[in-house]
Amino acid sequence: MSKDDQESIKAHLLGPRFPWQFVSDVTGGGSSDARPAMMHNFVDKGKPSSHPSHMDVINKVLGAALKKLVEQTSKKANWSIYNSRSFLQMPLNNLAGHEYDSHHIDWIEPHLSVLYYVCDADGETVIFNNLYSKNHPNVPNIPDLTEKQRVIPKQGRVVIFDGYHWHTATQPKKGIRCVINTDIAQLS
Repeated sequence: MSKDDQESIKAHLLGPRFPWQFVSDVTGGGSSDARPAMMHNFVDKGKPSSHPSHMDVINKVLGAALKKLVEQTSKKANWSIYNSRSFLQMPLNNLAGHEYDSHHIDWIEPHLSVLYYVCDADGETVIFNNLYSKNHPNVPNIPDLTEKQRVIPKQGRVVIFDGYHWHTATQPKKGIRCVINTDIAQLS
């Protein structure tokens, strides 16, 4: 994606007219270590839930991400958006609990998670080797998790991974962290 498109997306999401909603826990885990944030739903369970002017952001991000995915894998597919939302996290004064936000998967059906970083930040995304399985749906305990990869948020960076990997973020300490998180499923 061009630098102009990246800047346009950042200005749109971080501008004064973008409608954010408060959530008490960024991962929805409801743990005792809840990390509050702001959220915006673009698509919820396959249905657009945002104004068309905001949907242009998702079209730009996914268009570029899926084009790169096809280039790197040589595999074309028809994808459907199940969920797409943006999160805006701010540094917390009193961060309690573990370094990680609540680890989670976004959806219990086979899917790819597509994360787009709106701006540079210090709150890393952590993807674990541990996989969700319908045969073993229980959330693993933190000591049982093994890190597969950490991704540093850089403006314009996209990371695409199997959505069955348990994953989370770490809280930013120096500034805001803004991501667009989209879950896509392959149409049969």
